[in-house]
Amino acid sequence: MLKKKIGQETEVLLKLIEKNKKLDSSGLSKLLKEHNINKLKLIAEHSIDVVCLHHPADGRYLYASPSTEKIMGYTVEDLEGMVPFDFIHPDHFIILQKNIQASTTGLSRKLEKLELLFKTKHEGYLWFEGYTIPIYNQENEVVLILSCTRNIQERKLAEIEKQRREIAQQNLLLTSALFEKKKAIIKKIENKILELEPKMRKELRSILTHIQETMNLDESWEEFLIQFKQLHPNFYRNISKTYPQLTHKDIKHLAFIKIGMTSSDIANAMLIKKESLRVSRNRLKNKLGLNPSQNLYDFVQDF
Repeated sequence: MLKKKIGQETEVLLKLIEKNKKLDSSGLSKLLKEHNINKLKLIAEHSIDVVCLHHPADGRYLYASPSTEKIMGYTVEDLEGMVPFDFIHPDHFIILQKNIQASTTGLSRKLEKLELLFKTKHEGYLWFEGYTIPIYNQENEVVLILSCTRNIQERKLAEIEKQRREIAQQNLLLTSALFEKKKAIIKKIENKILELEPKMRKELRSILTHIQETMNLDESWEEFLIQFKQLHPNFYRNISKTYPQLTHKDIKHLAFIKIGMTSSDIANAMLIKKESLRVSRNRLKNKLGLNPSQNLYDFVQDF
């Protein structure tokens, strides 16, 4: 089994603590002072951030904290003679370049956090967040550049997934709205036909059938289902398995609720009046074993 690497300051401190197991906070502070343990180096050895120093002229790495190897996989030797552009994803070059000013200071004085894809040694490109700070001498000249970088891969992937789902949800609402409008037009034409003389109805009904085929209502619904299942892949299977007594119409009603359609939009899409929708929802709650006051939107979020 490989022995876990620990920093020099940490190793010294652990040995001292091992000899003085009953140390309190004041005793520990005294111990650090007496044995001249470098507290900044101790912090650097356990930091979750990568802290580096760069040459102000070209950005070459001059120092990298011990956390660099743990977080990015690179040793001090790996970084020798390298610059950040050697590791930044090509798509993000421009982002980093905007942060670097063509001036004698080399960098903007304004602290600006950047989110960049950085190539690690063993895991490929990962998302990191970082910022740079110029370090000035007494003549107000930049002598060093300090960079501080943190792995934000999990957070960034969650943000990207959230954005993807929000866009998909909007597309789903647009598709359902289009489907609803098509059905409303057909219903309106059908009602007008019923007002005509019986002799004219037969011919006009054939025309209505042709209009329905042209408007592709079935295809619109299928398109809605495809997008819905991409966004909520387990909904239909889980709700049907848990409540086998639900009809296709019931599940369609719950699907509309899940994507956040309003009661008016659902009533229009299902070609029923609002009063009928309330009756339908009460029956649906009864089938699901819910209280009349229970919110269906909250209920469907579990599926």
